[in-house]
Amino acid sequence: MSFRCKYMEGCPMYNYLTTAVRIIQLQPYVKEYCLSEDHYEECARYKMRAEGKIPPDNLLPNGTVLKA
Repeated sequence: MSFRCKYMEGCPMYNYLTTAVRIIQLQPYVKEYCLSEDHYEECARYKMRAEGKIPPDNLLPNGTVLKA
């Protein structure tokens, strides 16, 4: 079984990244963070969840905020 971040299920940004119109532009985030056993802990969303905080829905894994 391949690696999956434990926070993927129910993550609003993951859902957006995989269903958005800009999927081609945003899909690398999923590969780089959500599905990477080596880099998932670098995800800004993961770090916030690990600290018991709720990340904003528009926070990208690299820490930048997605503009509408």
